[in-house]
Amino acid sequence: MSTDESAESPGTPQPAAEPGNNSSGDSPPDQAEGRKDDAVNEQDAPEMNRAYWRGQRFYDMRGNTTLMEHANIREMQVGDRYFFVGQGVSCISGSIREEILRWTRDRYVPIRNYPDMRKTLAELRLALLRGVPGTGRATTALHLLDAVAKGKVYRLDVGAEIKSMSEADLPHQGCGYFVELSRRAENSLTEAHLDKLRDLLEKRDAYCVLIGGRDLRQVDSFGGYAMEYEPPDPRELLERHIRHEVRVEDDEDLERRLAELVLADWVHVALGPRPRPMESTRMAALLVDHARGVLDRSEVERRATQAVPFQVAEWFAELQGLRAGEDLDEGLGLAAFRIALGVLNESPYHLVAEAARKLARRFVEATASENSRQTSLLADDPERRLPALRAEFIDGQAIIGTARVPMRLLAFQDERYPVTVLRHVWENHHRMRAAISSWLMKLSKDPRPLVWVRAAQAAGYLCSLDYTYAFTKLITPGIYATGDNWMRRRLFAAIALDQAAQEDQVLQAIRGWLRRWRRRGDEAERWTAAATLGFGLGLRYIDHSLEELRILGTPSERLPVLADEGGSGLVWVAGYSLSKLFAFGAVEPVLDRLNEWVRSERRSLRRLALETVNQLTDLYGFELRFLDMSAGRKPGVRAGRERWPLLLTLQEADDRLTEPFADLLRRSLRARGGDGTAKRLLGRWIRSGEKDAECLGVLLRFLPHLIERSDDAHRLYHLVNRMRRDWAEPLPVDVARQLETVIEGSMLRGRAS
Repeated sequence: MSTDESAESPGTPQPAAEPGNNSSGDSPPDQAEGRKDDAVNEQDAPEMNRAYWRGQRFYDMRGNTTLMEHANIREMQVGDRYFFVGQGVSCISGSIREEILRWTRDRYVPIRNYPDMRKTLAELRLALLRGVPGTGRATTALHLLDAVAKGKVYRLDVGAEIKSMSEADLPHQGCGYFVELSRRAENSLTEAHLDKLRDLLEKRDAYCVLIGGRDLRQVDSFGGYAMEYEPPDPRELLERHIRHEVRVEDDEDLERRLAELVLADWVHVALGPRPRPMESTRMAALLVDHARGVLDRSEVERRATQAVPFQVAEWFAELQGLRAGEDLDEGLGLAAFRIALGVLNESPYHLVAEAARKLARRFVEATASENSRQTSLLADDPERRLPALRAEFIDGQAIIGTARVPMRLLAFQDERYPVTVLRHVWENHHRMRAAISSWLMKLSKDPRPLVWVRAAQAAGYLCSLDYTYAFTKLITPGIYATGDNWMRRRLFAAIALDQAAQEDQVLQAIRGWLRRWRRRGDEAERWTAAATLGFGLGLRYIDHSLEELRILGTPSERLPVLADEGGSGLVWVAGYSLSKLFAFGAVEPVLDRLNEWVRSERRSLRRLALETVNQLTDLYGFELRFLDMSAGRKPGVRAGRERWPLLLTLQEADDRLTEPFADLLRRSLRARGGDGTAKRLLGRWIRSGEKDAECLGVLLRFLPHLIERSDDAHRLYHLVNRMRRDWAEPLPVDVARQLETVIEGSMLRGRAS
């Protein structure tokens, strides 16, 4: 047994037989032609790459994951309160403890319209605060009631209705009542109901603050009782809590150190871009302990980032108390939306909403009783939904070909949420796994790259959490896919494998599978292995990847003598991966191999090199946007080069690449089928130059490097002449003359030499 074969990962799950599994090595019906599927068509390729690198940012295993193993449930945020679980407001009717009121008096930071709220409560005895859950509404309500009721504050549980309240529901005289409205109570609330409650309060000489979420109705609809709530400034809140954490016995220099910490960049990174009041409160305590020397910086950062898994755990814990029916359906719908946004973060709202509806349907079906019931439809109201998601709209772009279309995108306010949501659900809610798996398989068939590529990365991340389960459920079906969209589903499996391999614990298992498939796999397995090597995993082990692609991309070498060559699908996908590695940063390594292969005496290697060159002609300077993400390189491409052909862009940016590119292209143009390559490659370059005078100038300076012999010049001259006479889009006369002048000049210089 060879060293490579012995390195294969024992005990990894054997791919299960799937319907249509080509165990004999036969390819799907349309694979023999190489490329019939639309998964990687020219129009979608840039958006596919953009989706891939965007997802890489969110699934970065080294810096963007937030783990749960050290979480302490007593520190979990609960609703709108700044305080910890042990100090929280009771969930049933009863008095608010003096220690909580004292804590609120000492640490409360007044919000912008606090005076108006105080005035409304004093005059009308009733106020409705409408705002985002988790931003301190309850704490503000307690502070208001404590001020007008002199410390006599009660929480009141009124159930679903306000309109049915009577004097018996307000047993205490001269006090303040705090009421947190349910969603159903909010929706049914009217000005008349509030007037009735005000009358009851006046009879009891009492006050009441209702807190609810935002809805589409204006505050004016509630007769002056309602006010919009905005959270306090996070920095002011942090500074206020820090002051109250300082003790008399602390040294005199402590306050100076704390003032510096409040302004430190690492503190704001650890706290997150949109901290809730509770998170600022916890950070204040951590910073004081750090300034005292009790905690080091790494421990402060670790504990601060736990706010993300705490929030996610709270979200899904809310589902446990819901019974089957409308409330559960809506709860599952919100959970599905959070998961969908975890997969499709920074995507157009309609894509996330569409995917969420499909997942919610699966959740509802999985929890339905024997008697079928009609599931409720969640009102598609972003104003109410986004606060519950801790999400927001950001300005972004959709990519169509090389065109960028401005579009609002939906994103979590904190980039740590996507992986945290997926991890929490996968590890803590096992009954959701089947629904999520079937949903991701459905997304793998979606024709939009922004959907299927990001779903593939989510599948890979889940595979890194539980390799045995996810490999079989999420990756194997794509490897052996058949039918019209087989290529997209295999690329889905390849991207999922690439993503899972970022986790060191499963890296060797996946590399073992790729080695095994390269050596003894059927065509479907070898195709998937070749595709997987065209992404981040291939870049990570570039020399090994190029060697593996050399073998995978020359399938004719495995055939008996005199057998039909075939294997065009494998040649195509190997060339596809080589071109992606080139565009994603491995320019010199790939270029060196192509120049070596195009000179080879083996026809199979020349065929692979030419296929890769043809693939490179599909790429434009636009692809260089991803170089700095993929390999830490600075592409050095100036503005305006995005729509230039990739090879022309690179050689213009670095003249050391001019001759290697020219040599590779000369040999490609001279090979069998060179006329087709010329039409495909140079035709695109000339059309780009036709639209951009500066691009045309670079092309005119590059063309002489392609001409060494008279046949080189005749081939180019023939192409220009054919484009000049094109029926649909004839090449402009002035452009054609400039090209012909350069070609003729190169011919004359060649004869003179």
